[in-house]
Amino acid sequence: MSKTHAQRKPTAAPAKAAPAGRVFKFSLKGIPVVNAAMEARLEAAARVPRKDRHYPVMIEAPDA
Repeated sequence: MSKTHAQRKPTAAPAKAAPAGRVFKFSLKGIPVVNAAMEARLEAAARVPRKDRHYPVMIEAPDA
């Protein structure tokens, strides 16, 4: 058998799979709690049209 057709043996041990559950851990310190009033303000601000904000154009289906 030639070198190109010879089966290779793995040289390194296979990597262990990550354990199930949360992988990334980060602190929630400094992130404000969103209450109903803040959520309403955020939604109202998102609905106000801005000069540079591009909204998708809705194409109406033709009447058949």
